[in-house]
Order: sequence, then C-alpha cells, then structure tokens
Amino acid sequence: MCEVTKSNFENYLPLIEKSVKQADFIAIDTEFTGLTVNDSMKYSLFDSGGDRYRKLRSSISQLTVCQIGVSAFVKQGTENRYSVRTFNFHLFPRSFGPHDPRFLIQSSCVEFLCRYNFDFQAMMYKGVSFLNNSQEDLIREHLSKKLLFQGLSREVDERVLQQLCSQVAEKFVTVKEGDMFVVHKTEEVQSISDYVLHNEIRSRFPAVWTSTDSMGNLVVEVVTSEKRRQLDEDSQESREQQQLLKTLLGFTQVFRILTEYKKPLVGHNMLMDLMFMYDKFFQPLPPKYQDFKNSLHQLFPQIYDTKHLVFVLRKTLEDKTLVESTSLQSLYTALDSTQGKQKVLFSPEIEHGAGYDRYRGQFVPHEAGFDAYQCGYVFLRLAHIITLKEVRSTEAGPCSFTQYMFALKTCVNRVNVIRGALLHIRLDGADPPPRNPELLYVKSRRIGHSLSAAQLAHWFSPYGSVDVRMMSAQRGLVATGNYRCAKDILENFKKHDKIRVCYYSVWRHSPVVRGALWTSVVVSSGICLWVLYSSSRKT
Repeated sequence: MCEVTKSNFENYLPLIEKSVKQADFIAIDTEFTGLTVNDSMKYSLFDSGGDRYRKLRSSISQLTVCQIGVSAFVKQGTENRYSVRTFNFHLFPRSFGPHDPRFLIQSSCVEFLCRYNFDFQAMMYKGVSFLNNSQEDLIREHLSKKLLFQGLSREVDERVLQQLCSQVAEKFVTVKEGDMFVVHKTEEVQSISDYVLHNEIRSRFPAVWTSTDSMGNLVVEVVTSEKRRQLDEDSQESREQQQLLKTLLGFTQVFRILTEYKKPLVGHNMLMDLMFMYDKFFQPLPPKYQDFKNSLHQLFPQIYDTKHLVFVLRKTLEDKTLVESTSLQSLYTALDSTQGKQKVLFSPEIEHGAGYDRYRGQFVPHEAGFDAYQCGYVFLRLAHIITLKEVRSTEAGPCSFTQYMFALKTCVNRVNVIRGALLHIRLDGADPPPRNPELLYVKSRRIGHSLSAAQLAHWFSPYGSVDVRMMSAQRGLVATGNYRCAKDILENFKKHDKIRVCYYSVWRHSPVVRGALWTSVVVSSGICLWVLYSSSRKT
C-alpha cells in the first residue's frame, strides 16, 4: 500500500496511471464525513431507486469525501495469480479565490471512524485537493481575471504575504541589476501557492523576476525593463497557473485516469461511493435519477457490486457454511481463511505487489485503501465460485479473467440497495420490480381513535425490520423487510383490539383509486338514468 498525501501526490501520479493501465480491474472504497444530513433523509423500505437517489443526492451535496482507496488488480500473465497495487489517498477540499467549500460533519460517523483510528490530522494537514468540473471552471475564470489577493484563503495569508514582500524590499535596495538573491520560505509561506507568490511580488516590484529553485525557495532576480517585458510575454506565468490548477485538481486527475481507461470498477454496497465520486470529482449530481444513471454508465461501463454478488450466491455460500454475514470484513475473513480458499478448486493466488505490502498480515478495517483491497479480493473469490458453480470438479481448472467476466454478465451494473423496496438498481437499464413482501394495511378499529407511525413501529418492530407511512390519522401502510416478518405481524395482530391488519390492496384501500371508482359509478349511474328517461319519453 502507498500512502498518498499532497506532498507526494505528483510523484505517485505516473505510477498510479501505469497501475490503472495494466490492471484487469480496479477496486475502490471511500470514507466520508457523514451519511445523512437530517432524519428526513433516512433510508426506508418504501424507497424506490429514484427515492433513494434523491435522498442521497440531498445529503451528498452537503458532505465530503475524506479518504479514498484505489486497488489495481493485475493478472500475472498465464499464472493463476493476481498482484495488487493499493493506494490510500487522504483527501481535503482546498480553497482558492471564490472556491471555498463548506461541508457538514456527522458526529456519529466521526465517532465510528475514530474507533478504527482514522487519522483526521492527515486529512486536514496532508489531504490531496480535488475539484469537480464546475469548480474547475470557476477557478479558471477567476485566474483569467488575475484577482490575486482574492486567491488567498485566509486573512493570515495576507499578513504572511506582506511579510515576504517586506523581505524582498529590504534586499532589493542592496542589490543591482543582474543580481539574484534567495528568500527562504517559512512554513506559513509554503501554505500560499507559488502562483500567488510570484504574481504578487512581480506586480509590486516591476524590476524583478521570480522563480523557484530545486529546494522550493523563492529566487528573485533584478532585471532590466526590456528583459522583464520579454519574460512577461513568455509562458512562465502560464506554467505556474497550470501547476496551481493541477494542485487544486489533485485526486480529480486520478478519477479522470479511471474514466479514460474504463477498467471494470468494483465496490461493496457502493451506491454512495459512486455518487460521492460523481459529485466531488466530475459534476454536481443531476436532479434526475435517470440522468445520473446514464452519465455514470458512460463514465464506467462495467461496475460490479460485491454486495449484490453475495446475494446472487447466498444459497451456495450458506450451503458451504462459509459466510454468515454480508459485511465486507466478514466476507474477506471467511474467503481468506484456509477453509474459504479450499472450498473451490483452483482459486487464484492474490498477493500484494512489491513495495505495496503494508497490508500483508494486517487487518485495518475502514481505512479506505485496505477496504478497497478487501473488496477486490472478495470480488475475485466470488467470481471464481460463480464461474465454476456448475462445473464438475473433474473438469475444473484455473480461470482467465475473461471467463470471470462472462460468468458475471448478469451481475454487471447491478448496485445493491440497503433497506429499500428493491434489492438493487440497474445502471444500464430499467430498475427491477420491488422484491419485498406486499405492503400491509393498518386501520384503527375504533372510530375517532388516532394512530401514529411511532406507535405502529413499536408494535411491529419485534417481528423484524419495518417502516410505517401514515395515510391518515386512522390508517397507515407498513413495509416489511422480509416475508416472515409480514406473516408474523398478520398472525399476531389478527385479533388485536385496537387495529385491523391485512395485505394492502390498491383497489380497496387507496383513497385516490376508491374516489375514482366512486366517480365512475356515479357517472355511469347518471348515464343509465338519462338513457332510461330518454327511452320513457319516446314511448
């Protein structure tokens, strides 16, 4: 594993691109500052794919990514072996000019990450910057106007910059044309971009030109007016501007590499990961759910969610007494065990590449790099099981990655949905129909006796996962997480003295449909009476 921060990001970027280019697939994981921004955004068993997207979109626009892991899995020629290069990126959205990101932090999420020793100092002090396309356009427009001081992110920057200019002024009076001197950057000065430093000093001192030496210090040269004019016309300023943009873009450059090579992208329960990546590194999430699916599919044509693969394989895994939980950590532990590796013949070896072995023998859950590695590991193991599921042991053998892709063709672009009306969404087509049990209809037995969602949830929750949506003060709908739960509620509340429970029927229980039916009855009756009246007059 390589720990990537703002200080070494540029050095690692060529290696990251090479790793993505060589990879058979890429596994990703993200850590973020929250899950929901208020209680109205909580997941519900009533949620369709569009409902869930709208809830997540509202929250994600106000939260941010604090860490992302990228694992490149490369098959080693004809060997039944994969080598893994994992990069763990600390992220933090840097400010510049009019771009001053704001985001919320959810206490429970921070507490959760703290339990796993998440390094928030690395996030704040060492985090790699990032921009989406709209933010990049805003900064480019700002740079074109050369509003330098508006490029400073804090009041202290103006003070520090003023001190630096004072140092230049003090030395300037002691030198002559053609002389050069070095101004050493303090830690505070290093927080200001070279673009701002150079342009501000050049604007204040028309007889100097500035550059940066190999040690990162500021070099000031006293020049003639003619040389200064030639240097101004040169592309030096453009290079500094491009360097500033590259620094601010940061991880977005990795995202663009991923979209360029379009390798299969793997995650675990990854809907939020995908939406965060889209919003923070590409474009603000579009209002329409279908637009998001279409655009994401163009960026990443092949997406695999290991949570969905587990549900496809659930019966097989249960029969093999291999997996008891669908959490990423449980799956990795089970499939990485001796029993897990031996359950299916010819499982490929998976090893960390040379120089990427920090995770060898280590278990670091909820560090994005490690979770990305776990996810890719689980994906390969599950792909192997699915590929050889119907193959006799006497005919089994090592599998190519192409064979895995063929076996998984019915699983591609299916992304898991937790606690919703459907089990997964489909990114390359229409979402599947709801798979949860039929809704339950609840009505008060007593005229004038009001019910509440909290009261009904309290009564029904001992039987399983439920969500309640009130239709009126006396009537409500109940969504259940599984058929057993629905059956138990019906059975145990059959003779309840306060409420009546049955399966919901849109024809019998929907006020809109019942209203429409009664309207049609009245209209039909009126027509019949008119026909009868007309006939009687004629006779």
